[in-house]
Amino acid sequence: MQEAYPIRAVGMGGRQVLTGVEYGNIYDHFSITYEYADGARLLSNCRQQPGCYGDMSAQVLGSAGTAEIRERKGGLTVRSEKGNWTYEGPANDVYQSEHDEFFAAIRSGNPINNGEYMAKSTLLAIMGRQAAYTGQAITWEMALDSQDDLTPPAYDWHAPLADPAIAVPGVTRFV
Repeated sequence: MQEAYPIRAVGMGGRQVLTGVEYGNIYDHFSITYEYADGARLLSNCRQQPGCYGDMSAQVLGSAGTAEIRERKGGLTVRSEKGNWTYEGPANDVYQSEHDEFFAAIRSGNPINNGEYMAKSTLLAIMGRQAAYTGQAITWEMALDSQDDLTPPAYDWHAPLADPAIAVPGVTRFV
């Protein structure tokens, strides 16, 4: 099976709670719809606001069913024409598992080479952020060819940094 990546993303988000200068210019909530060439949709939501239900989820909508992925126990449910299935295995800390697999690969001499997958999944997240920040539909090619540069003018612990601009959908331009 060949991996598929979205052809476009449309999204929204904002800053409602984490608005102090110490938080930089990031949004504290996002809702992104990723569209795939075959018509499938991935709906991704996240909220990082203290005192709120922390929804880290994704819903995949396809022609033969849906999948709901959540960060909590019972975090994977698939509903299809052939029936429903929910993961009922032990709870898993995905971050710990990632480290366990990484160290096991080093010890066994069989390194994990998922650099291309990591780069593409990072581009997927950047594409969603760009869609929310600009209020525009962003294609995979646009995200890949973007000239947006988030690096500081110099890597110097003592150089002052300008306060970053806060994105305003419909005003912030895609670069």
